[in-house]
Amino acid sequence: MKNMWRADPLVWGHGPRVFEVFLEPTCPFSVKAFGKLDDLLGQAGEDQITIKLRLQSQPWHMYSGVIVRCILAASTLESGKAAAKSVMTAVAAHREEFEFDYHCAGPNLDATPNDIIGRIERYSGV
Repeated sequence: MKNMWRADPLVWGHGPRVFEVFLEPTCPFSVKAFGKLDDLLGQAGEDQITIKLRLQSQPWHMYSGVIVRCILAASTLESGKAAAKSVMTAVAAHREEFEFDYHCAGPNLDATPNDIIGRIERYSGV
């Protein structure tokens, strides 16, 4: 039996110059970079640059693994990378709600992975 499962690559543009960016969805520095990618693509032109987004889970961002998996799962939906981008945008817009205080404290200590997934679904509509 052939497996039809497929994650849509997180690639935008189709130009000869390739810009690969490694991001962790809740990292404040990654969120800042993610927020500039559309502008970069618009200014450079889709026919001039290819942006390849690579998700890099970081263990000090406690729910990073769950969030990265949600983004990858979204990329398998019918709308593919657009759904994944919606999830990334939602997480970026509500970053503090997915993080811990000082990487080890705060209200997320009582959150479960299902709580995190529920937040992502609510905020992203995916």
